[in-house]
Amino acid sequence: MVNSASPAARRNERGLCSACVRELFDRAGRRYLYPLVCCDDCRPPAAEVPSVVLCEDCGRESREPDVRRSGSVAAGCAACGPALRWEAITGADALTAAVAAIGAGGVAGLRDLFADQVVCDARSEQALARMDGASGPVRVLVRNVSMAREVANLSAPDMRALVERAEPATLVRLREPVLPRAVRRATPDVDLFLPRTPLQYLLTARLDGPLAVWDRSGERADEWPCDGTLTVSGLARARQSWTTGLPARLALGGTSSPFISKEPAASPAPSPVSTP
Repeated sequence: MVNSASPAARRNERGLCSACVRELFDRAGRRYLYPLVCCDDCRPPAAEVPSVVLCEDCGRESREPDVRRSGSVAAGCAACGPALRWEAITGADALTAAVAAIGAGGVAGLRDLFADQVVCDARSEQALARMDGASGPVRVLVRNVSMAREVANLSAPDMRALVERAEPATLVRLREPVLPRAVRRATPDVDLFLPRTPLQYLLTARLDGPLAVWDRSGERADEWPCDGTLTVSGLARARQSWTTGLPARLALGGTSSPFISKEPAASPAPSPVSTP
C-alpha cells in the first residue's frame, strides 16, 4: 500500500458524504437513485448544476437554515431534478443501457458533478485493448471490500485505507488471473478504490465485477473510444475532476512510482452494505 499527500491536497478531496450515500439508496426517500445527489458537505466547489425548478419539498429544504443543503445551489431530487441520460435514452432505462454496454465489453463515459471519466469491465480484454492508448494511469473500482478481496491481495492496513480513503491512493497487488495484465500496464500494483460519485455508486450496484477507470483529460481525451456517456440531462462538460486523481508522486516500498496526475485524490465515501 502507498501513500503520500500534502495537507493542502487533502483539503481539496471530494466524494459523496455518507449521508448522501444513504439517500441515494433509500427507497423511501426523495433522492433514491438520484444522479445529482450531494449536499453542502460534499458538493464540489463551483460545480455547474443544470437549472432546476425546485419542488415544494426541495424549496422548503433550501430555505431552512439548519439542514445539510441550506447553502446548496438547487440540489433538487428525483421528483424535480434532471434525469439520468445515456445518449438519447433517459431515466432508469439510461442506467440499464449503460450497464448492458459495459457488460457486453463496451467502453462508457461517466460524467457527473464530481468527475468526467471513462470506464470498462476490468476483466474484458477486448475493452482494455480499445483503451490501450489512453493517457494516465488506470485504476480499479470495486463495489465493496468483499469484491476488493476477490481481485487483490489485501492486508489489514490496505482494507482500512480502502474504506477510509485517508490517503490519495491504495496501491495493491492484483490477483492473477482474476484480472488481465492489461490492467496493470507498466506496474505490478494498481490503485484500488470504492465508489465515490453518484454514477460510480449506481453502476457498481448493478454490475457484478470490477471496473477499470480513467480520468478523461488531455487534449485528445475526446478521441478516446466510447460507446456512450452516462450523465445527467443539461449537465455541462466538467472542466475539472474532483475525484480519484493520483498524487504527482507515490512512495511504494521505498521507491518512487512514475504515475503523474494533476488532480487530488477523492475523499472517503463508504460503500453501501447492501445494494438495491
